[in-house]
Amino acid sequence: MIDTRLLNEIKQHAMDCYPNEACGFIVVNKYKLALTIKCRNDSPFPKTQFLINPDEYLRAEQEGEIVGVWHTHTNGNPKPTESDLAGCEVTGLPWYMLMVEKKGDEFHFNDLVEFSPTGYEAPYEGRPYVYGSFDCWTLCRDFYLREFGIELRDYPRVEKFWTNEETNYFINKYEEVGLVDVTNQPLQYGDILFIQTDGSGNPNHAAIYVGTEKILHHCEGRLSRYDAYVYGSYWLKHTVKQMRHKSKC
Repeated sequence: MIDTRLLNEIKQHAMDCYPNEACGFIVVNKYKLALTIKCRNDSPFPKTQFLINPDEYLRAEQEGEIVGVWHTHTNGNPKPTESDLAGCEVTGLPWYMLMVEKKGDEFHFNDLVEFSPTGYEAPYEGRPYVYGSFDCWTLCRDFYLREFGIELRDYPRVEKFWTNEETNYFINKYEEVGLVDVTNQPLQYGDILFIQTDGSGNPNHAAIYVGTEKILHHCEGRLSRYDAYVYGSYWLKHTVKQMRHKSKC
């Protein structure tokens, strides 16, 4: 799939974006010609992660059929990360990863790594934080699909989404996800808790109640984990809304 021409184009974009990760798609156009589509990396942590805006998917689809996703690593890791493997499963497409390093004025590249969906499922606990791939809402979606067979809607990631009424899906779009506001009712296994952690009053974090006074959640910059959810605890005090899926009401 990746011939010398495509690889050279990826390498050039990698050098242009360094030290940030470069990313994009492989597209086959109507003339059966494979193309590299270069995308903007919208991750808030572009040196170690990548995030492709949904608008970039639409732009790529206008060029032809998307048949692969590619990105670079610039932090010395020559292998796909857990979030890479999970992202590959979500897209259902082959992924290509190229490690690039700069020593002095020269760039050095490892061999291109190709990997495809294998059914990989990331564990609930111990996930690295990658906004849009491994974050609090991803964990909620994975939990609901595995535990209840319910597919919660996903939303495009926007930095500081909770500060804008249009993008604050925790407040304005929870009904589209199938959630019902059950704030102040007795907690049930699987309830989703909307929590605010920045003093704004608007929820910017989501957690799942898993029983025995514990929550499962994934905070920015931390590994996903279980925490106590008891009277006086930080997470309980900062909970704004308690949600339950309509099928469990």
